Amino acid sequence: MIALAGLALGTPGLVRAQNWSQLSAEEQRILAPLKDDWPNIEQARREKWVGIARRYESLSPRQRDRLQARMRQWAALSPEERAQVRERYKRLQEMPPEKRDEIRRKWQEYDSLTEEEKDNLRQAHPANKP
Repeated sequence: MIALAGLALGTPGLVRAQNWSQLSAEEQRILAPLKDDWPNIEQARREKWVGIARRYESLSPRQRDRLQARMRQWAALSPEERAQVRERYKRLQEMPPEKRDEIRRKWQEYDSLTEEEKDNLRQAHPANKP
């Protein structure tokens, strides 16, 4: 599951995200994985991404790497896959906190596995997607 929605915590309204060419060189560098899709991103989401770009320097190197990886993953998704991710996120937000915590714990357990362990798990349960 891609958890990008949790990264987009910018404050809408404080930033007026314009066309790509109107972003600063630094914002363009940080948001580069989103460049091709920028014209298709709605205004509120652009504002969130620009807010993230403006906070980028305050992130740890690990957080920056994770953010860049997530942006590349997001950019690689089809519009249908993005809609599915948004829908899963919406359903997750509607769950009771205990259920969300359980899902988060299970995901962290899975994420801590080695790639070999993940492959073995996927082979043992081909119908289940982690």
